[in-house]
Amino acid sequence: MAASPRLDPEMQNLDDIDAESRRRGNVPFTSIYSFPWWLLFLIILGIMVVVLISRNQDYTDIFNQLRAGIGLTIYLALASYALALVIGLLTGMIRSVRPKPPERGMPLGRSILRVVHLIVYNLITFYIEIMRGLPTLVFLLVAGFIIVPAIVGFINESIVVFLRDLFNNPDIPDLVWRGRDAGTAIAGLALVYGAFLSEIFRAGIQSVERGQVEAARSLGMTYAQVMRYVVIPQAVRRILPPLGNDFVAMIKDTSLVTILGTQEITQLARRWSGSTFQYLETYLVLCMIYLTMTISGSLLVQLMERYLRQHERN
Repeated sequence: MAASPRLDPEMQNLDDIDAESRRRGNVPFTSIYSFPWWLLFLIILGIMVVVLISRNQDYTDIFNQLRAGIGLTIYLALASYALALVIGLLTGMIRSVRPKPPERGMPLGRSILRVVHLIVYNLITFYIEIMRGLPTLVFLLVAGFIIVPAIVGFINESIVVFLRDLFNNPDIPDLVWRGRDAGTAIAGLALVYGAFLSEIFRAGIQSVERGQVEAARSLGMTYAQVMRYVVIPQAVRRILPPLGNDFVAMIKDTSLVTILGTQEITQLARRWSGSTFQYLETYLVLCMIYLTMTISGSLLVQLMERYLRQHERN
């Protein structure tokens, strides 16, 4: 192993003096180095785009066209992430406990539960590895053009036909669910992000000290009670920052559903730029809309992290 290079004593002394000066606040213009210049530049750029939108008719028309998709984009992000949280929490709880073989003399019911846990554990692991291994865009294509048509066809050819015969009512309509519908985008994004959130929840649950779990079980609490009152509250608090970062990533990944034809802002921008050939103007406005949403989310995540750090010190 190579020895680390020795520092020049004079330079090391200067570094110590500089660190001591910064600690005492004697170094001038320290605020220049701590000021978030990147945010100032983005704000200036945003103001320039806002001025263009308000004074230039072309930019005004572009923003009016894209504005209709902002609500759908936010809805896709919120709905997909809420469903992904449920999937991630349930699968993370199951994955946090590795399967154990039945023990000699164990009651039959508990032995069956361990076998069921083994099966469910491996099925969930298979789902997680598939979702994490496939690109999100590829899975959205599979969901929109393969999975959804297969499900709709099965429902219309079996369940709907059965209901018509059961109630003797041929007017029961077929299920209409197209691959470009918002439901397809929500289900696809939720399944993909649910796999990633599952690993975050699993890591958070396993980070809780085992002694707390054993103490709760010694008090007579069931496994469900231990998870609800002891483990989950602490785990969620520890993983809030990565959960917030994943929500910001979800906002950006809503742009991928444009491949399905869902009418969110990226799809509207593609249609408008293709019909007017105003590619620079259209995508500049589109970038500013996404930056506004994602940077706002990132700042909220940073505030949350700062609050959690201060709360832990107190």
